Amino acid sequence: MLRLIQSVALCIGLLGFFTQVNAKELYVFQDAQLKAKDGKSAKVYLGVPVKVKKDMGKESKVVIHGFLDGDNLYSTKSKELLIAKLDKGFKVIKKSASQVELVGSIDNELLTENAAEIWEEHEEFYFDMCSVCHAAPQVPHHTMIEWEALFTPMVGFAKLDKEEASYLLRYIKSNASNGLVKVEH
Repeated sequence: MLRLIQSVALCIGLLGFFTQVNAKELYVFQDAQLKAKDGKSAKVYLGVPVKVKKDMGKESKVVIHGFLDGDNLYSTKSKELLIAKLDKGFKVIKKSASQVELVGSIDNELLTENAAEIWEEHEEFYFDMCSVCHAAPQVPHHTMIEWEALFTPMVGFAKLDKEEASYLLRYIKSNASNGLVKVEH
């Protein structure tokens, strides 16, 4: 009997581990609040991938990975793309010196499986603005840092205001070869 209980406990433990490893990945459809149990929150930006740990009906418990610098969470160690701003005191789970996990709940209506759906309008704007004078390069052909260098001098030529430039740069960096959106080759 003891052996049966141990076997069942082992199976439950392995199933829990398997579920954790194979958590569903979704994307934040628009800027959203990640709410921690203690009432603190973090502003999570458009396009950020999240791992769903538990669907709780109207919201899901999710985990977001990134690199912390003060109260800002970035997609890479080199701080190329801001993915969240944390309230003072938001507790993070340290994974390494600067890599952390954020855990909290987010409204399900702000999550989607389809990353392309998030970026449709941005992509249209990119091709509208960046193909007036030249052929617009395929976004995944460059890294975020390369895009920063290519994009910055083009802002003036394209006559983009600050908001348009920010909107476009977020799309470009998120869809870059090392961006948030993972393109299957």
